[in-house]
Amino acid sequence: MQTKKDERREKILTEAYRIFVEKKIEPVSMGEIAEAAGIGRATLFRYYSSKLELVIAVCTREWKAYLDALDQVRPISSVGEIPAIGRLIFTLDSYIEMYQSHKALLCFNDNFNHYVSHEGCEEEQLEEFHAALYSVDTRLHMMYAKAKEDKTFRTDIPEEEFMRVTVHSMMTACAYYAGGFIWGSQKDRDYTPELLRIKEMILNYVKV
Repeated sequence: MQTKKDERREKILTEAYRIFVEKKIEPVSMGEIAEAAGIGRATLFRYYSSKLELVIAVCTREWKAYLDALDQVRPISSVGEIPAIGRLIFTLDSYIEMYQSHKALLCFNDNFNHYVSHEGCEEEQLEEFHAALYSVDTRLHMMYAKAKEDKTFRTDIPEEEFMRVTVHSMMTACAYYAGGFIWGSQKDRDYTPELLRIKEMILNYVKV
């Protein structure tokens, strides 16, 4: 059962996410968030001592909610039940589905990465955020390890490099299409066909 304090925290995070998506993180003040949440600025700072701390908390909550829902569909235990290439295809498709249904999270995450880098965030400040990403990081590692066994995609590339040029490149492409940062793109046009082509290019690259 949620306490009043928990409800207030959820209200803060919900309003902060809404405003960050609408205006981007940089120009938003803590006072603006406090007003939207219906609390005083001093009260907001009792929950979050800095804007950076709040931004990290927002991103952690949003990713955890999305990944928890994904885990309901495909539990971690299911990773070993399909070939590694099948898992990679599912992962690439999940980012395309994010472009189609969760553009706000993709755009916010891209802005989050820029903001955190600019603020010079310390690694310990991101511990809770990284913990929220445990399931996806674990899945990707298990997928790569399985590929070494079933040989369904190439593993001659070091694991971290492989993830950068495949999974993370797909996510970046989806985020840029969602944010309209692609040259010549038009607002409100569906670019799923182009993302599917990028997916096929990645799959051709990883073929054994």
